[in-house]
Amino acid sequence: MNELKLREVLLGTHSFEALKAFYGSLLDMEIVEESPLRLSFRVGESVLAFQESPHMKNEFYHVAFMIPTNKFIEAKQWLINRGIPLVSRSGEDEFFFEHWNATAMYFYDPDHNLVEFIAHHTLDNAAVEAFEPDSLLRISEIGLPVDNVPEVSRKITEMFQLESWGGAGQQFTPLGEVEGLFIVVDKQRPWFPDDRIPTLSSISILFEGPCSAGLSLHNGLYELRSN
Repeated sequence: MNELKLREVLLGTHSFEALKAFYGSLLDMEIVEESPLRLSFRVGESVLAFQESPHMKNEFYHVAFMIPTNKFIEAKQWLINRGIPLVSRSGEDEFFFEHWNATAMYFYDPDHNLVEFIAHHTLDNAAVEAFEPDSLLRISEIGLPVDNVPEVSRKITEMFQLESWGGAGQQFTPLGEVEGLFIVVDKQRPWFPDDRIPTLSSISILFEGPCSAGLSLHNGLYELRSN
């Protein structure tokens, strides 16, 4: 069993009000919690949360939202209509990953987090309705930059009874399954498609997995908990 469903991903921010305007107003995502130190948005079955971290400067995260398999072009136009530029590479802003059978696009939020919309064509999740914020299905990926990919991957797989998905490598290992993935990546390996070197900042993740367990990584920087 390799099921992993990301229920809540908590990230740090130094742009509280800007993120509220971006996700809550521009993307029109439902705000599920708002307090002076914490802000949370509904992403389908998941919650994307931010907590105020004044010490943060240029740190950023990578997070992916799954969209219905048949809504890629519509979702792209939806972003463009809101004035959100897409990240391009060699003149392209749509990226097909053959080994995943998935198509993705990327954009930045006010913290310059690398945000991804991804449609997995192996899944039967086509939607009839026009694309809107409620069309976002879930958080499907969260990036975890680390010093040693094989070592951290081993700790996660042993603690939570997970396996790699799509192959394990020395610098890049996706753990979980198509609808929920920890992207364990070497901290010196540039992110695709913008080639920025990853940064390390606090991440707290609550997810559903094969077993109930908790794990602290990178001296407490990453907190993973399953139930």
